[in-house]
Parts: sequence; C-alpha cells; structure tokens
Amino acid sequence: MADAQTIYELRAACGKPGCPVCALVQRAGAKYIEGTFNESMLDPGIRAKLVESLGFCYEHTWQSIDLKLSEALGHAILYQDLVRKTLRTISEKGKASGEQLAAALEAEKSCPACGIEEETLERVTDSLAAALKKDDFVEEFQRSGGLCVPHLKRLLPHLDEKRQKLVLAHQCKRMESLKNELAEFIRKSDYRFRDEVIGAEGDSYKRAADLVKGKHRAENKKDLK
Repeated sequence: MADAQTIYELRAACGKPGCPVCALVQRAGAKYIEGTFNESMLDPGIRAKLVESLGFCYEHTWQSIDLKLSEALGHAILYQDLVRKTLRTISEKGKASGEQLAAALEAEKSCPACGIEEETLERVTDSLAAALKKDDFVEEFQRSGGLCVPHLKRLLPHLDEKRQKLVLAHQCKRMESLKNELAEFIRKSDYRFRDEVIGAEGDSYKRAADLVKGKHRAENKKDLK
C-alpha cells in the first residue's frame, strides 16, 4: 500500500547517488538492528527469538558490527547466548549422524532484519509505483541514478504501460551513460593512454556493480541518513 511518508523519503533518496529503493530498504534494516541492540537486548523474550534465528544473517551481522549499530556489550550478550546454544546442541546431538547434527545446527527462523527489509521493500515498491503517477515526483525520479536491476524487476509488475515506458527510458539513459564511463575507464587503463588522468569514471565499475546487483551496504552510519 502506498504510504505518504515513504513517498517523502523516496523524494529525498532520488537526490542522492545510487538506487533510491536500496537506500530506504537498507536504512530500515539498520534501524531495526540498532533498535534491537539498544533497546531490547536485556529482554529475555527478544533474545530468545534471536537465538532461534541464530542472530542475524551474515550481511546484517557484519553490518551491525562494522557500523557500530550497537555497543560491544550488546553483541557480547547476544553471542554468549548463541555460543551456549551451539554448545548445547553439540552436547545433545553429538552422537547423531553428521547430516542430523548439521540440521540441528541450522537456524530455526530466518534473519529478522531480512524480514524487516522485505516488508519495507513491499511498501516502498507500492509507494514508488503510486508516486510515479504524479508529474512532480516523476521530475525528481528522473534526477535519480535509476534503480538497481533487482529493484527494477520488483517494480515493473506494478506499472502500467505508460509508467513502464517512463521508468525504462530513464533507466536506459542512466545505463548508457554508465556504459560510456566504463568504456572510458577501460580505455585509460590501457598502457598506451597511461598519461591520461582517470576522472569520475574511476569508480564506474563500483557503480555498475551497484546497478546490476544492488547497492553495496553502507560503509558508515552517515550513508544511512
């Protein structure tokens, strides 16, 4: 369902580099992780649920640590529970077959931060599709860097023919520009042109990876604002 606050946040994200959908989705996941550590880690019920999911997935685990979304104490409390659970499972199932023990060591539930991001993605996709029916939003969207391919695929089924044409035209324009930057970076990397200074195209391969696979997760907290 379209949401006014989400559309407002999309407008702001369109003025920043990268896929605006990635920005909102990743911010929601990070806020959830930060809130869980800072407000709920002493709650036995919350921790019990996190034990069932073995904490967070690989990406969200290291995002929470690298971005310092929690003080070290919060991580220590959580991982003490997870280490205890693993030791208990090995103690109880250690004589089972390798396949059975491996299955017992699997998480009982999926990463809760991934769940939050998926819910956010549904809301953002619906809101973006609705906002694209407004001319003033279209102008702001056309100033964005376009969508990453995964989120473009997610949006397309929600668009009518007119909006699909609009979105794809903008997407292709951005991709053509990026393709030219990649070609220039490759050309200047040739030893015959080593005296030419590499400019803005120097990070074109990173931006291309963001576009094809989805935006790399924020490297510091300010990137999430």
